[in-house]
Amino acid sequence: MISLCKVRGNVFVIVLALALGLLLTGDLNAREAELEDAEIRIETNSSDGDSGLQIFADGEPWQGLRVKGPDGRIVYVARNRGILRSLGSTEFFTESNEPNYQDISLPTILGFMPEGEYKFEGLTINGFIITGEAELTHDLPCGPELIFPMEDDVVDPEDPLIISWMPVTIKIDTDSPDGECGDETDIEIIRYELILEIVDSEPEQKLTVIVPGDASEYMVSPDFVLPGAEYQFEVIAREESGNQTITEGGFFTSN
Repeated sequence: MISLCKVRGNVFVIVLALALGLLLTGDLNAREAELEDAEIRIETNSSDGDSGLQIFADGEPWQGLRVKGPDGRIVYVARNRGILRSLGSTEFFTESNEPNYQDISLPTILGFMPEGEYKFEGLTINGFIITGEAELTHDLPCGPELIFPMEDDVVDPEDPLIISWMPVTIKIDTDSPDGECGDETDIEIIRYELILEIVDSEPEQKLTVIVPGDASEYMVSPDFVLPGAEYQFEVIAREESGNQTITEGGFFTSN
């Protein structure tokens, strides 16, 4: 067993490489652990016209972790080399830059994120190899079409505030440079997430809720609806593979 508490500098890189080498060559004597969760998804913003990759991992404390794409190339590497390296890391989340389609077309962006199985490989603080895997698809849901409130609407704070949207049933055409919706309807939304915040509130006031995939509205608590305020919100549709698409909105309340 390797004690990483004593590892310093570039030595850790060598140890990690050797340990992962044991895994890749199928050494039966290598001790292994499994990540509790490994996720990879594409997040699209239909309002801004951009897409990016998100990666998440959770498991017992590790000192290093890398993600490899279906073609075997390394996608991302994380190393805990700070003063907390002896404690190790457990959760890991990162997201790529989200270039606008006017700068980089959607097909070009997706070229950096091929479909297939992504492998997570790392080394725990106890010297175990830790692994996981996640599937990435190019099934991208279209952004939810907002029904109410519409952009810049003025809402009476005395009335019930019900944020509503059209159910998402169509995929994005991944051959479209601008990420336009296509004609394919073979998509399953497993949930919607609503994020609502009051602009410039002190302290910050934000509401986040998750509703089932067959929901198309959410009634906001009257306690969160203030007179004379500006609100911004997002409705996020998540597809069964984990890919998700955001639609942004904003409105005001009257005094």
